[in-house]
Amino acid sequence: MAKPILLHVGYHKTATTWMQKLLFTPAHGFRQIATHEEVFAHIVRPFGLPFDPTPMKTLIAERCAALADDETPVISSEILSGHPFRGGHEGAVYAERLAQIIPDARLLFSVRNQTRMLPSVYMQYVLRGGTLPYDQFFKGTQELAYFAFTPEHFEYDRLVARYQALFGVQNVFVLTQESLKDDMDKAAHRLATYAGATRFSGLVPEAKRVYAPSYPEYAAPVLRRINYVQASTLNPRPILRLGTTPYGLYRAAGFCLRRWPFKPLLGSYTPVSDYVQKHFKGRYSESNKRLAGLIGPSLDLKGYD
Repeated sequence: MAKPILLHVGYHKTATTWMQKLLFTPAHGFRQIATHEEVFAHIVRPFGLPFDPTPMKTLIAERCAALADDETPVISSEILSGHPFRGGHEGAVYAERLAQIIPDARLLFSVRNQTRMLPSVYMQYVLRGGTLPYDQFFKGTQELAYFAFTPEHFEYDRLVARYQALFGVQNVFVLTQESLKDDMDKAAHRLATYAGATRFSGLVPEAKRVYAPSYPEYAAPVLRRINYVQASTLNPRPILRLGTTPYGLYRAAGFCLRRWPFKPLLGSYTPVSDYVQKHFKGRYSESNKRLAGLIGPSLDLKGYD
């Protein structure tokens, strides 16, 4: 392969959709060589003991053979960091598999201030059909061997350190969502330089689109109750089915709750963020210090605990 593969493993809720749809494109000198479905089929889904890296290695070789000389190959799928609804327990397993498949890859982690990340993860849980109130969701589960939310998943330094051990310290890059928000062009240039994307000369105008935020936190009590009567990923067979989340009644309610009179009355009410600030403040301070030590002064964690 002419260039190392840029392997973006997550995390969830860190502008990953923007990167996949608007940054990692041929207009910027990138080409994605595997879909989420292919990542799932060849890396995530296979049972542990008989895991075989060959199918994914073959797919990568075929896709890379079709690249132009100045294109940088990318695999971007946040499911590789582990699923936050299940505590991310499988993230280290995927790291070992990826080291077997593409040992010379350049790793990209995208992270976000945990006090903003956790509310976003909960709202995504509701969007996928979850019915737990936020306090129960963040408490995880006490059932033996049944995984749920686990705060350790968001100690970014642990997974970063594992990838550094597998791929080399010089081959791991951490990008904060906050840096994209502060200066999208500068953050994209730094990433392109690290990835060796020589064709990148700046973001094209259409790439500067910012995706609309999810439904507001004050809508969560209504939306999660609607999930009891709609089919969804997390509740595929409700007793009463009045559509499918996130469509139908869910979307209609979300549309209304974003507007007058609810937005002016409730816009400043952020119950999920308030809960996270109260119960997780300082929880990630030591982890963030360790992460800064792993990456060095190039990583700006201003505003993080």
